[in-house]
Parts: sequence; structure tokens; C-alpha cells
Amino acid sequence: MIGQMACLHSLRISACLASFVGWVAFSLSAAGSQADFQVPECLAHPIPFELSERAEKTAEAHARYMQAIFEEETEGPDKALENKKRVLALDPGFCDLALDVAQHHLRRGEETEALSILKDAVKASPGNPSAPIALATIYLRQLEKPALAEKFAVIAYDIAPDNSSAFEVLWEVCRATGQNKRIEGLFQKALKSENKNPAFWLDLADLRLRDTKRSKRPISQSEWEKILVLVDRAAQTSGKDPEILSRTADYYFACGDAASALELYKAAFERQPSLTGLREKLADCHAQTGDNAAAAQLLDEVIAENPMNLAAYDALARIRLRQNELPAALTSMRQALVVAPIDPRRYEDIIRIALRSGDNETALQYASEAERRFPYLTGFTLLRAISLSQSKQHAAALMAFERVLIEASNSNPEMLDPSFFMSYGAAAEQAGHYVKAAELIKTAISLDPENAEPYNFLAYMWADRNENLDAAEQLVHRALELAPQNGAYVDTLGWVYFHQGRYTEAVAELLRAASLLEKPDPVVLDHIGDAYEKLGKTTEAVIYWQKAHGLDPKNPTLAEKIDQHSSKVAKQPEPQP
Repeated sequence: MIGQMACLHSLRISACLASFVGWVAFSLSAAGSQADFQVPECLAHPIPFELSERAEKTAEAHARYMQAIFEEETEGPDKALENKKRVLALDPGFCDLALDVAQHHLRRGEETEALSILKDAVKASPGNPSAPIALATIYLRQLEKPALAEKFAVIAYDIAPDNSSAFEVLWEVCRATGQNKRIEGLFQKALKSENKNPAFWLDLADLRLRDTKRSKRPISQSEWEKILVLVDRAAQTSGKDPEILSRTADYYFACGDAASALELYKAAFERQPSLTGLREKLADCHAQTGDNAAAAQLLDEVIAENPMNLAAYDALARIRLRQNELPAALTSMRQALVVAPIDPRRYEDIIRIALRSGDNETALQYASEAERRFPYLTGFTLLRAISLSQSKQHAAALMAFERVLIEASNSNPEMLDPSFFMSYGAAAEQAGHYVKAAELIKTAISLDPENAEPYNFLAYMWADRNENLDAAEQLVHRALELAPQNGAYVDTLGWVYFHQGRYTEAVAELLRAASLLEKPDPVVLDHIGDAYEKLGKTTEAVIYWQKAHGLDPKNPTLAEKIDQHSSKVAKQPEPQP
């Protein structure tokens, strides 16, 4: 069969040649001339084709490399390794392949083989920093030999001082060996260079930032200034690359220069609006500069294009929270939870914001759901207890608090902090268990004697119940020692005086409390009215009750007081001129 196919192939070639020769002969005869078709003398005895030794090695290296690529695709990296090593034997300066093969050896724990290949690459390609960078990294991180790491890091840096990877590996070696002064010298030397690559300057800024984050403390102004020197160099050379513009803007935004960041984000957005995360950053920047409408519009566009964009929901929620639009923030947070339902922190955020906004139903719903989904996190039982108390489901709230007390005592005792006992005590007070509430608040005081809140809470509870007034007075005085300008605590003192029958002192303290509060409080105004009424100043009493009623129009007690005493005010004789 093979012979027949070969014969047919020869016949086709012969036919084509005959046709071609006939066409040429016809053409020449038509022109009135004849050509003598003979092989030129120079081709009669062809010279054999030979490659130089170097060219043969190159050709074989290329062939082996192509074979290795094919084997890697079809049979896996282990099969391709031998051919890759043969390529390196022929061309040890093939640095990219040397890095690939060395990495393969490292994955198999063969450090010696990896180092040998990379050292060969350093010798064969002395102008390429890739192999010495890799060697320095292996010696530092895997073999913990900083002296050898430093040797190759210096080689890489000397080859390419404007290469950020070479700079970074030398920086890392110096940091590991405590050469802090040398690090500062490297940065100063870099700043003297004429490097026009903005990515280089941003990479150095990243190193500065990484250094400051090691200390786990807020970045100081002087540290920011060192970082911004590098960022400014990047800004001067950034050109029109949207990714570089965005990275540069990130730094300005992080250090609080939202105006500079906004201009760079806008420039990046004009060039590549589809850049990942750019619109979210631009929205944050708009919000930071006070343009919440522009920020929300951008985020709404992002969400419309991709309803699964978690970052957009989070950013929109942050904007709403800054505007104190708690229901709108809750909507965004709930949508984000649909996208990422396995993150317990999202449940916690929703519950706490719902409690802040007074949406106790939502708080209880998500606390109950989170408790079922994450039964090992006792904190959600506590949040459910608080939500139940806020929803006035007192019996269920106390049961939940007691469950937290038992479970946390065994597995998570740090949860039983002053805040827990304050919340439990407040729930007990709302449920009418005043003795239990007092004991819980006393526990909170013992755990944190410098916190004024529990002192005031217990003092007010006793004053409001007209009991333990001497002890209540001592407690509120202690609260005022800790927070002398707190209007709520001054109100408690006035309310204690009221129940002790010290009405003149009560009026003075209650009026002082009203002046200390940022906003008028109906409870304080009600107390002032009650104190004035005890002093026989009915007109003043009715005036303050009316003010309180204006702030709390659904309070039936205030309406009743006004109705009962308004007639007395009307019957009073008008003052004589």
C-alpha cells in the first residue's frame, strides 16, 4: 500500500513538472527564442550542508525544548523534566528555564540540584539578575543561610540596581540580618538614580510600607513622609498607565490625601474604566471628599453590572454608615451576605447595625440564623440575648444570657467581661428582676472599677425605684468623678436628690444636666418639670412637661401631667405690674 502511494505521488510530481516544462517551452517559442534547459555549473556538484558545533547545540536545544513543552502538556512535568535538563546542559544560560527546573527540584525537596542549576545559570549568563535573585531567596528563606543569601543578593543588585526584585531581595537579607543602616543607604542611593520606571518606585514604597506594618502600630507622620517621597517619584513618571496611576493613588488615599488620589483615580478611570477595583476605589475617594452622591452612583453601576460584586456592596454600606443612613446601610450589608453567607463577621455587623438603628426584629432574625449556622460561636447567643431584651421578650432574653454565662464559663471565659454583665444586668432590670440586676451590675463594677457607666446605671435604677438612695448617691458621685461633664450622670444625681426630697438641689442639677446634653432629652425635661412641681412652681413644671411631650408625643404620662396641671396654671392670678 505504501509503495502504491509513493508511486502515485511520483506520477503527480512528474505530471506537474511536464506541464510546467511544456508551458515554459510554449512561452519561449511564442517569443521566437529557444532556451537550453541545463543545470548550472555551480549546482552540478553541490557542497554538503554542515552546521557549526555551536549551531548544532542550539538546534538540539531548541528541539529538546519543544519536545519538553509537548511532554509537559501531554504527560506532565515529571516526564518533561529530563528533556528540560538536557536543554540546560546544552544552554545553561537559559535563565527562565533554569528557574523553572530549579523550582521543580525544590518542590521535590531536591535543594542541591536546584542550587547547582541556578549557579550554572549565574556563570553562563552573568548579566541576568534572575538566577542570583532565586539563589539568594533559597539561601535566606529555605536554607536559612543569610551569609550566602547576601552574597547572591549583592550580585543581583550589582547587576541591576534599578530592578525592584534585586532591590527587594537585598533589602530582605539586610532586614533579616539587622542591617538597618544599610537599608536606609539603599533607599538613599535609589533616590539619587534617574530611574524612569514608576513601578520601581511603587515597589520601593511597598517595601517601606511593609517595614512599618511589621511593628503593628499606626504609621507615623515621618514614616509616611519617607513613603510619599517614593510615591511622588512614581507620580512624576507614571505617564498614562492606568494601573500605575491607580497604585499611586492608593498611597495618597491611604495617607489621607484624598484630593490627590481623586485626580489620579479619575485619570486612570478615563483610560481604563474596566480596571478591576478602580470604580470602588474612586467611589471611596468621592465619599472621603464628601461627594457621597457620586460615590453611590459609581457603586450602583458596579452592582448593576455585577450583582455578585462583594466589594461594591461593602463600599456602599460604608458610605451609608458615614452618612448615618442605617437602614440603607443594612440593605447593602444584607445583599453582601447573600454573596458571602459563610462569613460570621457579616452577620455580626448586620446585627449590631440593626440594634443601633432600633430594628430589633432584623437583629433578632440574623442573630438566630447566625446562632444556628455557627453554633460554636457563643457570641451569637449573646447577640440574640440582647436582641430579645430589646424586643421586650424578657423571659427568653434571660434564658439566653444564662446560656452564654454557662457556655462561656467553660469554653470562652474572656467573653464574660464588664460589657456582658452590663448587658445581662440591663436585661434583668427590664424584666423586673431588680435584685438580680443589681448583683450583675455590681459584678461589672468589680471587673472594671474605672468605668463610670455601671455606677450610674445602678444609681439610676435605685433612684427610679426610690430605694437605697444613700448608696445611689455614692454611686453617682463616683460616676461623676470619672466623667464630670456627662449630662446623663448629672441627671441621675438630680433624680437622686429629687427622691431624697432635696428639690432645690434637684432642680439645679437637672437644669445643669439639660445644658450639658448635646440634644434635648425628654426624660431630663420631665424630671425638671417634676422637681419644679414639688417646689410649687406649677407654671415652670408645665412648661418643661410640654417641652418633653413635644419630643415624646406618645408618652401618656406626660400628657396626663399636662392635663392635670394646666387648669391650675390658668386659674393663677396674673402678676401685677
